[in-house]
Amino acid sequence: MSTVNATEIARETLRHLANRKAAPTPENYARVYHEVCTEKLGPEAVSETSATAADTSAANACDETEYHWATLLSRWFREWERDQENLTHLQKIMSREQVLKYSSNTTLYHKLTALVKNWEKQPTRRVPPATAGVEEDPIARGSQEAWRELWRRSIFQGLAASLREDGEAAPILRQLEAELNADAPDLQQLLQGSRQLWQRLDQLETDGARLSAALSELVHIFLRNIKSLVEDDRWLLGQMEILESSLHPPLRLQRVQTGVGSLKTLVLQQEQRQSSIGAARRALHDLMTLIFESLENFSQDSAEAQNALAVYSQNLEVAEDWQQIRRIVTGVLETSQRLREKTAGSLAVLKDAREQLRQAQNKIHELEEELATVSALVHVDPLTGALNRRGLAEVFRREKARAERHNQSLVLALVDLDRFKRINDRYGHDLGDRVLINFCETFRRALRATDSFARYGGEELVALLPNSTAEKARSVLERVQDELDRQPTMVRDGSFTVSFSAGITQWRSGMELEDCIIDADKALYAAKAAGRRRVFLSNEL
Repeated sequence: MSTVNATEIARETLRHLANRKAAPTPENYARVYHEVCTEKLGPEAVSETSATAADTSAANACDETEYHWATLLSRWFREWERDQENLTHLQKIMSREQVLKYSSNTTLYHKLTALVKNWEKQPTRRVPPATAGVEEDPIARGSQEAWRELWRRSIFQGLAASLREDGEAAPILRQLEAELNADAPDLQQLLQGSRQLWQRLDQLETDGARLSAALSELVHIFLRNIKSLVEDDRWLLGQMEILESSLHPPLRLQRVQTGVGSLKTLVLQQEQRQSSIGAARRALHDLMTLIFESLENFSQDSAEAQNALAVYSQNLEVAEDWQQIRRIVTGVLETSQRLREKTAGSLAVLKDAREQLRQAQNKIHELEEELATVSALVHVDPLTGALNRRGLAEVFRREKARAERHNQSLVLALVDLDRFKRINDRYGHDLGDRVLINFCETFRRALRATDSFARYGGEELVALLPNSTAEKARSVLERVQDELDRQPTMVRDGSFTVSFSAGITQWRSGMELEDCIIDADKALYAAKAAGRRRVFLSNEL
């Protein structure tokens, strides 16, 4: 197992247990763990001795006193099977994949615990009772035909759209269709076939989530490689930053569509300014050509004048007649006059060309500055005006270097709006965007000029407070909450106030941005678990 990460095998074991819906007992864990080892390493590498050792280590892992894995897994499987009111099965799969990314056992345990607690808070989905006074439906009367039609619609209008192209599901669909069309359908066959379809759909959703994550990672690897090759090309870097932020997992259709629009706008603006720069450079080239032609003509005229003056000088030495000398002097004066006139014309052309050259250089400089400004906009979230992830990363690098150089403190706060999804679901995304924009403006006013904040994802914000303390940061966030309490959001059925939860961590030497985010995220989870609308410090956990 030297070439395979043990944590990776443990994560794969958890996935297999979840897909098989097996009880989280030490025996089941050990058995699946051994199967995964055999699959990863080959049967030769996994001897009977290693299998026994895996059984023992798995049992011990479930019995650890520090991390009660058996209890946690039991709770997790129970919540996985339960149908929560505010959770879809796909959301559960995405949450599971997100949690299982963490390679540290400690982080994995805490993340899984927080996820289970969140699921446990959700009420069980209930079927609403029939409304009195509504005209009785054939289905309500329990007629066989009505139930058969309901079953047919559920299968062929609900599931078939996702499974029709799947080779494994197609024969099951045909069998169900034949059974539903029979005069006396077999209920057991219908139940078994429907169960197989649900299991296949669950497997396809899992595979789709993994495929999405793998493709996203593939694109990020490609973009990182391209960026390392063109790190001086600001225009191309700007486009790649938009791609990276749009494809950051988990993928969201709205974020990808926003990224497409932003990329089109950026490319259009860059093309316009690049075209103007090209025109200015062509004008500059024409001016330089004119200058060289003027210098060449001036040199040619000077050479002709010098040759004429040399001839006049030779004739003057042998001249004896006064009239001959007079003609020579007249020729010298005329040659000098012509040279002076041509020189004056060349100087005027050169002076005008120099002015045009200066204007062209200024124009190119202005256009390049505009292009740099457009490319720099990829550091800003277009909705809120806050920094995006790339902007946050650059600010953190700068502030960390300053803190190390001057031995100063640096505080990071991770802020998450409470129940923001409910606002979007109930009142629509337009109102949700307005709430988020107002929250960011309130947040910005509470910060100092030296502080920075970024939209980290969705309704999550990150604030960086240099030369501050965690307690001071908590006071700032409490002032923001007080200000939000005085700004109720008016809606059609009344009003509501916005609250948030936050986790704060103090940067320590050697910590990178990701380390600070993980620390603050633990405090944020604790604040959420304590009832929301709270600010927790990581050193208080």
